[in-house]
Amino acid sequence: MAASRAAGALRRLVAAGAVARANGSARAPSHSSTKVSATSPPRANLGQRLAAQSSPAAATPAAALVWFHGGGWVIGSLDSHDGLCRALANKTDAVIVSVDYRLAPEHPYPAALDDCLAAYRWLLEQGFDASRIVVAGDSAGGNLTLALLLRARDEGLPLPAGAVALSPVADLTFSGDSVRRNDGVDDMFSADLMDALVPMYLPQRDLCTHPHVSPVFGDFTGMPPLLLIVGSTELLLDDSVRVAQRHQSAQLLVWDGMPHVFPGFAFLPEAREATQRIGRFVRERVAGELETQALAEDDADRAARMESATPVEKRLLQRFGVEALLYFALAVVTGLLSLALFAVWLGPALIFANPVIWATTVVVAAFMLVEAGSVGWLRLAWSLTASLLLGPAFGLSLFLLLRAARTAGGRQGMGQVLSASRQTTDGQDAPKVERDSPQ
Repeated sequence: MAASRAAGALRRLVAAGAVARANGSARAPSHSSTKVSATSPPRANLGQRLAAQSSPAAATPAAALVWFHGGGWVIGSLDSHDGLCRALANKTDAVIVSVDYRLAPEHPYPAALDDCLAAYRWLLEQGFDASRIVVAGDSAGGNLTLALLLRARDEGLPLPAGAVALSPVADLTFSGDSVRRNDGVDDMFSADLMDALVPMYLPQRDLCTHPHVSPVFGDFTGMPPLLLIVGSTELLLDDSVRVAQRHQSAQLLVWDGMPHVFPGFAFLPEAREATQRIGRFVRERVAGELETQALAEDDADRAARMESATPVEKRLLQRFGVEALLYFALAVVTGLLSLALFAVWLGPALIFANPVIWATTVVVAAFMLVEAGSVGWLRLAWSLTASLLLGPAFGLSLFLLLRAARTAGGRQGMGQVLSASRQTTDGQDAPKVERDSPQ
């Protein structure tokens, strides 16, 4: 009966193969796509998208990552997060089950959590052992991920092998200090906007402190390992920090200057790094062993580069990184060339009248706008102004320099890891902070 109820709640089940690797390989993917439809009752309009290998060896996948998309509980779909799920399918070697839960305000709490729990139950009933399942989500989906852990335990279900939460909304009272501290610094949200989302998802404001609504108030004793990823300028930074402090097996990775749910921005180098970390975490959890070789090789490469550098080069490499220094040199060269053209070749007026210059400037400006999240709006304004004053080549070089410098800073700040080791300070548990980032 339980299996039939869960199956009836599925509106559709799409088995979509993991696509070619994110590097754009032209090689044909070794996966195929099929589609299976199921009748869904009006009260549970639930769908799932399943990224699975079609080879006979993958008939029973080794592991599953259940994904709950973000969107403030009011927007988002299987399609909106399809790119991220496909990237995770490539990095985790797991089948990705993306859940299309009901949205508010038409379906307020607890509809979304009910659907997520139904999807988890369904996966268990299909033969997946809980030790081979990892649950994950971003933003509001991160909230549902944490709430599912608490509710699954409360209902006596076997707990998954691990969980991943990207910039989770863990406190609907928004009592974290970062909500005020980062208001005006967060590139995506304001404190007023965050608070306005609550009534649509949770009409009963008296439930804001319930652990299934605000997991930061929950008891995470005995929970499986948790990976939290968040940007340092987010309003929701302290949501992740506080959850990590309450969770005995949590790892918290804070990327400096990154926006909300930055792993979803595939064009960011930090997003690719974060996706790799998620993949490693999932593989570790389902394999039951740590993959230390890759980390050791990374450390050895960084040490070798630093050993061969002069003292000045070491300081520059530590602060900016090789890529940023190369872009700095390119910016100097293009800036000098632009000034030379203004002084020697036909004069500024005729240069700016050249349609090729304007067409190039438009293309460069479009590129900058698309990747604005990688530098921030203030630095974007600098780069656009530079493009108009000294030409598109200099503007693009400056933009790439600012992006590379910010990436280097992000890598330095990324490694704030709250590990499972706990210490007691003034009667309270305090997390042990470790460094775990490329320099």
